[in-house]
Amino acid sequence: MASVLWLVFLSVVLPISRADDRPNFVFLVADDVGIGDIGCFGNDTIRTPNIDSIAANGAKLTQHLAAAAVCTPSRSAFLTGRLPVRFGMAGTDSPMAYIFLAAPSGLPRSEVTFPQMAKDHGYKTALIGKWHLGLNCKWVGDHCHHPNKFGFDFFYGFPGSNAPECDPDNVTPGAGGKFATDRAFSRFHVWDISVSIFLCLLALKYFQYIQWKTLIILSVIGWSAVISNYALGANGTQFNCVMMRDDDVIEQPYDVSTLTPRMTLEAVKFLEERKAKKEQFLLEVSYWNAHTALLPYKEFRGKSRHGLYGDTLEEMDWSIGVVMATLERLGLTNNTFVYFTSDNGAHMEIGDAGGSNGIYKGSKGQGGSEGGIRMPTVVQWPRKIKPGTIVTEATSQMDIFPTVADILKAPLPQDRVMDGRNILPLLGGAKQPSPHDFLFHYCGNVLHAVRNRPRKGKVTWKAHLASYPWLPGTTRCSLDRLACFCGAQYGVTFNDPPLLYDVTNDPTEDRPISVDSNPKYQKVLDVIRKAVEEHKQSLTEVENQFSLRLFTPRIWLQPCCNFPYCNCREEVDLSPLKITVK
Repeated sequence: MASVLWLVFLSVVLPISRADDRPNFVFLVADDVGIGDIGCFGNDTIRTPNIDSIAANGAKLTQHLAAAAVCTPSRSAFLTGRLPVRFGMAGTDSPMAYIFLAAPSGLPRSEVTFPQMAKDHGYKTALIGKWHLGLNCKWVGDHCHHPNKFGFDFFYGFPGSNAPECDPDNVTPGAGGKFATDRAFSRFHVWDISVSIFLCLLALKYFQYIQWKTLIILSVIGWSAVISNYALGANGTQFNCVMMRDDDVIEQPYDVSTLTPRMTLEAVKFLEERKAKKEQFLLEVSYWNAHTALLPYKEFRGKSRHGLYGDTLEEMDWSIGVVMATLERLGLTNNTFVYFTSDNGAHMEIGDAGGSNGIYKGSKGQGGSEGGIRMPTVVQWPRKIKPGTIVTEATSQMDIFPTVADILKAPLPQDRVMDGRNILPLLGGAKQPSPHDFLFHYCGNVLHAVRNRPRKGKVTWKAHLASYPWLPGTTRCSLDRLACFCGAQYGVTFNDPPLLYDVTNDPTEDRPISVDSNPKYQKVLDVIRKAVEEHKQSLTEVENQFSLRLFTPRIWLQPCCNFPYCNCREEVDLSPLKITVK
């Protein structure tokens, strides 16, 4: 009898002990913040003490790479642990990201995310802030791409992205509403295209290819398509700047200037509720900072040394400080895995509205350049990570999925290729090579560069298959362009043979290696070429989520509060935050 009672005791206590040993998770994701913008990565003019504190009390990853240099594909890879090209989230060129809330494109339902994995293991999960991975498929309420469908119990934020059109007063220097105007049809184009459609159909009727009834129907369909595109594009402020709480639209258009304080307040409430209910949690706070439009809260304006961009970064760091202080106040710091990163590099093509990629060449949108994909990343977990740890080996944001899986003792999906690797040993201070033999750097769905970390030695090689049309004396494209883009039609040059660099000893990629100078360099390229061929064989054909069919907005998919006005305001008391800035 005693032995039976002992077995019952063990069956109850051991699972509880294992659960208690598992950490909580907090993921802090910045937007368009470059590695040169953060204090612990070398910036001495923008104040980021709270991010720096995470690095000091944990690990700094100096070669942590995004899977893409643009928001939507990068974020999809982060959540799934897979290259976006594997599931259609890599654009062909332009568009390269999800823009219209009324378009049916988005993260395919077949994909599995690490928040879903955590939820399946008993965690309460929340996404606060930016989603940018789609919303609806067939009708405005189906929410097939909504965060709640991908493992988040709670969502408070914006399903799209902060964007220049969310600054209708054009406050942001060098950006503002002009990009929205550039993207939208002008009234002339609407008239021109509508007349062209009608004349073409009239010609078909004249030659008796169609009947009058068919002409009228096709004219109405064509005109409606053009008008809906114009309406949704030219009025991006009203239709794309939307705030939601779970399934409900709560603000339209949202007020960018109060987003960060509101998100911070929601994060604090979520943490306090989990503590009160003794629930383990996974929280992602996905900031709009520092994507244009740059509209920080009034208390932060004019306080930095770098205009609105610096104000925006310091506002984000303040918010991170509030989250970290809340963890400490609730006694959760010691066993919480905290991870800070950015979705892609700073946007150099928008002038003063963009940040800094430090010593690294390139910009947002350049999937093969270090400036586009080498992210400022710090991790804290006092139980497992020693203060002051520095990880110099190549790691990827896709590694978070398998790392969380290892922590939870959860199996990885076996029905798909996983590109991420477990980096917990490196975070724990292990002196070993990167878990990646190769990392494939895409610009859209075009392979632009490949990293190779041999198992022996200490060198990481990088082969550039493509080069960007940078302006002379810079590592960015023209300010008249939103980005460099990826194809030859935009001036991208494809290198044959590829340009080879030793990014361990030449991280700024100033000294391309003469492959003919030593047979070992040719061998490196041969190994990389073979890896590329094997990698391509692992890809399967999937529908591109940025195809014309899926990217074109449908007016019946447009979220709208207070119909037909599509205008509402959320009233929030921010006084509990006691915001003061010196």
